[in-house]
Amino acid sequence: MNKSSTHKKVLLVNPPRINGVSWTREGRCQEREDILGTVKPPFSLALIASILRENKIDFKLIDATAHDLTGNEIYAQLIESNFHPDFIVYCTTTPTIIPDTEALSILKKRFNAKLAAFGTHIASVPEESMTKLPDIDIGITGEPEYVVLDILKQDNLSDLSSVKGIIWRNGEKLCLNARSEWLNNLDRLPVPAWDLLPLDNYTLPFTNERYILVETSRGCPFGCEFCVAHLNHGLKFRRRQPENVVNEIEDLKIKFNINYFYLWGDTVTLDKKFIENFCDELIKRDIKIRWFTNTRADTLHDADLVRKMKASGCWMLSIGIESSSQETRRDMNKKLETDNIKQAITLLRKVGILSFGFFIYGYPGETEKDLRETTKFALSLPLDYANFYPAVPYPGTAFYNRCVRDGYLSQNSWAKMEYSHYILNTKDLNENIVKRAIFHAYRRFYLRPQFIYRHLRNIGLKNFIGSSSQYVIKFIKICFFDSCKQTRPLL
Repeated sequence: MNKSSTHKKVLLVNPPRINGVSWTREGRCQEREDILGTVKPPFSLALIASILRENKIDFKLIDATAHDLTGNEIYAQLIESNFHPDFIVYCTTTPTIIPDTEALSILKKRFNAKLAAFGTHIASVPEESMTKLPDIDIGITGEPEYVVLDILKQDNLSDLSSVKGIIWRNGEKLCLNARSEWLNNLDRLPVPAWDLLPLDNYTLPFTNERYILVETSRGCPFGCEFCVAHLNHGLKFRRRQPENVVNEIEDLKIKFNINYFYLWGDTVTLDKKFIENFCDELIKRDIKIRWFTNTRADTLHDADLVRKMKASGCWMLSIGIESSSQETRRDMNKKLETDNIKQAITLLRKVGILSFGFFIYGYPGETEKDLRETTKFALSLPLDYANFYPAVPYPGTAFYNRCVRDGYLSQNSWAKMEYSHYILNTKDLNENIVKRAIFHAYRRFYLRPQFIYRHLRNIGLKNFIGSSSQYVIKFIKICFFDSCKQTRPLL
């Protein structure tokens, strides 16, 4: 293959479902649809598509997950449209990289194309990934948007020695190039090519409302031991100008009739000045939307600011609480005080912003008593929603390295490094104990009469009966059927 970038044909693809299951493969998020009741739209692929369009590069963007297409069906569509890609780019994750690559290798072989993968997994273990999966020709080890463009600018895709931020095959040899720089000016990025994606397929649980991701910032300086965020965008916090974010929201609302916006960033409320100006701009323009994001409890101490967030349309905030134990959070390198958590969740309830707490079960050093205490803590907080996860040692994290070093891994399977499995064996915990504790937490949290009443009030009877069905089925399964499989009573 020897074509200039203007003549190369590029396929951007969100890989097919795996055994009928849809997955989110975006940034730090790598979970099955049933974990949160939704699959996030492929933001990074849409952003790359917009950059390729700006540079007049011939491409197609296919969300095989949303359209429920197999590799063979993607091939048939491409043949029908007479589009023969030279270069195939896909997003992937730790638990999905093997089936994702197998599905897309069909296209690589039939079109004699180069196959390029990006995501936190290949960024964290590039050489191991490329060795294990010989069909991958190029692994992108940094932020992918402009790295893809740099690759396409090369006259020959067989010689990529000058491209930063990749690992690639030079014959039988793997070449790990120098890392690319983190993108500092986020306002340089175009608006993702949402017009090329089936937006009706990306809906929120409970409300069934369509939503779009709008990026506000990149980088998280906190460095929690278990988190992959730093692999995706580094530790340095960088943000967009708030006026530009509001401009984008305003345009998307008009263009696509979207009213729910996920502010996409690792810790959106970290910069107080940004969030103040962002809210002021929404209020000044009288833009009627609902926005939601994830954040840290210790950034929510200013009651006036939280009230302004509510006035601007803030609907829900997701907060990593992780554990009831200060000691366990310290062990996670999660520098978060218990009082900060209590104050933040109480303030959100008082102001009228929904709160969604996230908890990790089964961290090394925890006992069954600690798991019970975390469940009690979750029940004591005025949370609107909660998710309870087993501790997952993702490759590239300090947590994974510690688990390998201390012999905690019961198996080192990428496919099981996700929230449906607990693959650690510690002094006091194993998969059976941790899963029982999680079943118990879900049952106690979601079957409380006060939760059912508040949930019904939050979303209305129509959505409670209709749009909540997927989540209701999930919790019935967790609380009853799965718990019946356990060999011991619930905690």
